[in-house]
Amino acid sequence: MTSVETTPATGRPDPDCGGPAVQGVGVPVVVTVVEAPACHLCDDAKSTLAVLAQSYPMTIQVLSIGSVQGGALMARHRAPMSPLVLLDGQYFSSGRLPRRKLERRLEKARRAESDG
Repeated sequence: MTSVETTPATGRPDPDCGGPAVQGVGVPVVVTVVEAPACHLCDDAKSTLAVLAQSYPMTIQVLSIGSVQGGALMARHRAPMSPLVLLDGQYFSSGRLPRRKLERRLEKARRAESDG
């Protein structure tokens, strides 16, 4: 498993970051990506998440489909293709990442946190 923490200023991976990636206000959403080797949709999803991490609080975990945990998640969620994307452990998408839908979900989570 790879956990990617991003810095607030750049949104780029920060290997020295000890806590969750918090760019905005609120509790970070845990985004889990199960990727396959040589998967351009997986690369696109990770790039999109790196950009969104600049505006929304999130922690990104990347798992290989070949790992025990990644394979188990693919089977559990019956994902027909990679990447499988989970938000806080719940199924979000499989295949091409729907960016606008994801932005709406992240914005909703941020508003819910600021209201509570």
